[in-house]
Amino acid sequence: MAKGATHVLGLDIGTEAIKAVELKLDRGEIRLVGRPVIVPTPTHSVSGGRVVDSAAVVEALDRLLSSNGFSTKKVVASVGGDTDVVVRIIEVPKMTGKELDEAIQWELERQAPFPVDQAVFDYQPIERPDTPPDAQNMEVLLAVAQEEMVDAHVEALMAAKLVPQAIDVEPLAISRALVDAAGDALADQTIANVHVGATNTAIIIVRRGLLAFVRTLPTGGQQLTAAVRQNLAEDEAQAERTKRLFSDLTGSYAYEGMPAEGLAATEDTSTFEASGDLGGAVDSVFEAAEGDVYGSLAEQASIDEAATQLEVDTSGHAFQLPPSQVAPAPPPPSAPPEAGRFTSPEIEKVKAQVYEAIAQPLLDLATEVRRSLDFYRRNHRNEDIDRVVLSGGTALIPGLAEFIGGEIGVPTEVANPFEHVVVDGSEVTAQYLRDVAPMLVVAAGLAMRDMFD
Repeated sequence: MAKGATHVLGLDIGTEAIKAVELKLDRGEIRLVGRPVIVPTPTHSVSGGRVVDSAAVVEALDRLLSSNGFSTKKVVASVGGDTDVVVRIIEVPKMTGKELDEAIQWELERQAPFPVDQAVFDYQPIERPDTPPDAQNMEVLLAVAQEEMVDAHVEALMAAKLVPQAIDVEPLAISRALVDAAGDALADQTIANVHVGATNTAIIIVRRGLLAFVRTLPTGGQQLTAAVRQNLAEDEAQAERTKRLFSDLTGSYAYEGMPAEGLAATEDTSTFEASGDLGGAVDSVFEAAEGDVYGSLAEQASIDEAATQLEVDTSGHAFQLPPSQVAPAPPPPSAPPEAGRFTSPEIEKVKAQVYEAIAQPLLDLATEVRRSLDFYRRNHRNEDIDRVVLSGGTALIPGLAEFIGGEIGVPTEVANPFEHVVVDGSEVTAQYLRDVAPMLVVAAGLAMRDMFD
């Protein structure tokens, strides 16, 4: 079944949190080992996909490893960010071998937002089973990363005494955790994942087990925090706390004051129609993942060797690879919003205020998701999207799946990367996994990297 490391720690180093999931392939079944862990990323140590405080990140990794008893040092991590990583599905004339190598070199010049001589890359032709034999063009998955950033990431892992097995890209990890792991259950479906990271949102469409569409939006959880901060006159830390505790789209207040015209009046697909693409809106992949320093000269050669390969899985079935415009609301009570501190009416009032802050950014996000799905349909013979799956920390907002699903007209659910993983109930409770599952999609998909044919 597997072809590589089958007992691995998947490590997702994000802007706001470091997530770790240990998985093991045992007699054909993927098993969760121990308890998945989420710890805060040191403040301001990671920005836009780059580590800006190496020592702080390595120290956080050391604490994570020493405190949680992981039983393997083998790790698969991911890279991402605003400008340092690009994942594209490109279309080129049908070709093989040297011709394709040369075509990819030209595409690198077009796609990479940094000098090609500073990049590491990999590519893989996408062989769809329903492609006509006489097709003139072919699709190719291209992943490009800035070499310095990848080198730093590998060095950070080794500084924490980990053994990197591969550096992957997030869209592939997500599709692996949510689609590949399901086996035949989703083999004939088209699944759209909306992964809301700290600074970006990725829209990833997987059709019949193969990546078909990747788009990144410059909107994430930090934008919602900023809206709460603006509308409730709080500092950044308190705004983040208020957002996490009181964001709720299930109450009756959540639909009061919603623009009567909905999304239809704001949707503009002219840039799609005119250009045949996303009008320049496609960016690199979503939430950041980054690395740090290492000191041993004796191990530098192996660092360099590992860091110059952006590994992309080549298996046949799926590549393993404006602030709110509402008027400011009165601030909530100044005391920390902990259980038992407020009466029910006070809690509902704060929830309503938070909803007023985040409603417009979430409507804007839903608009962009719908536009992306419409663009995909127009380029794929009006093919249906069977379901949308939400992941990332923002997916934990109560009622968000129903909110997004209602706006885009597609059944929408919250991601659970452990649905097809064997879980030992004595190690971790089902409730804990439900609480953290959407945040662990990337980490789980990284750990699964070599566990499928």
